[in-house]
Amino acid sequence: MIVSFPHMGSAHVIFRTLFAGLGLKVAVPPPVTRQTLELGTAYAPEAACLPFKMNLGNFIQAIDQGADTIITCGGDGPCRLGYYAEVQKKILSDRGYNADFVVIEPSIDSVWRSLRRLATGSSWLTIYRAFRLAGEKMTALDIIERRSSFYRPRARNTDSVDRLGREAKAAVDVAANFAEVGAAVKSFDTKLSALEMDWTVKPLKVGLVGEIYVMLEPFANQELVARLGRLGVEAQQPLLLGDYVRTNILHHRAAIRQNAAVLTLAAPFISRYVGGHGVKSIGYTMKLGQAGYDGIVHLFPFTCMPEMIAKNILPEVGVAASIPVLSLAFDEHSGVAGMMTRLEAFADLLAFRRRKAGG
Repeated sequence: MIVSFPHMGSAHVIFRTLFAGLGLKVAVPPPVTRQTLELGTAYAPEAACLPFKMNLGNFIQAIDQGADTIITCGGDGPCRLGYYAEVQKKILSDRGYNADFVVIEPSIDSVWRSLRRLATGSSWLTIYRAFRLAGEKMTALDIIERRSSFYRPRARNTDSVDRLGREAKAAVDVAANFAEVGAAVKSFDTKLSALEMDWTVKPLKVGLVGEIYVMLEPFANQELVARLGRLGVEAQQPLLLGDYVRTNILHHRAAIRQNAAVLTLAAPFISRYVGGHGVKSIGYTMKLGQAGYDGIVHLFPFTCMPEMIAKNILPEVGVAASIPVLSLAFDEHSGVAGMMTRLEAFADLLAFRRRKAGG
């Protein structure tokens, strides 16, 4: 058995660690590129969203590398994600790409059942250790991401922050134990503190909300976080992969409490679950507005129903939270130039509002 999975930001580091720790052969698909998107777009239904097409392209690349088992996620509620695996499997089979699909639903029971199925003959202790190390790397990657976002607009040379971030993530990827993961993060912090910084700068602070794949996969959002940093904007994501896992799979008490607080903030504007992260996009906008953020950038795939619902509610939420909201939809036709024009105009608006408020 050779397993593979779709790319989503740095998630491949976690998946590689988990499945290799179970004694499985792993074929990591190449990073998402234009070729990946073109492969997926060629075979996907036209109205399918960007994550569907990128994942499909990843699966083709992985099978070409020798993978015979695709591990992907399921879902519940109105979002189409719950149907993706069956549709993708049929598309691939019709074109001669045969692979077994293992669909992991967003629950700890489904995760454990899937790991037991994959790791036939492995002890519970082996599975537990692999799971723990993968979780440690997940936490480290989230720390690197958030600290990079903080330092990037304050650094004299933003490219240095990006380089150190890549090096730190690579070190986490090859770490064999908890101590090496911790050492990678510590080294990253040490190198960051040695960079030349301008601490007199008070960058604009923007929160990113929306559909999780587009938020976390840099190719899908056209490197939006880094581009905002180069514009002198600190872009923070309240929903990284670790946040999702701790809330929806591990059910950590602190994460559950935080999630409940976000849903409570969304309740006056939307009365029911609409699938995906639509309700959370509304709740996080209120939360970040109350926390003093300058603006919100709402990211989502074109045709994403949950986020389209959120998009139509967010103007009202923005007024209630006294925070401007910019919504950006992404598909295979999206271009960097158009996005940058909108981001630059949005940053100018936020800077004007801050000056007007005396900040």
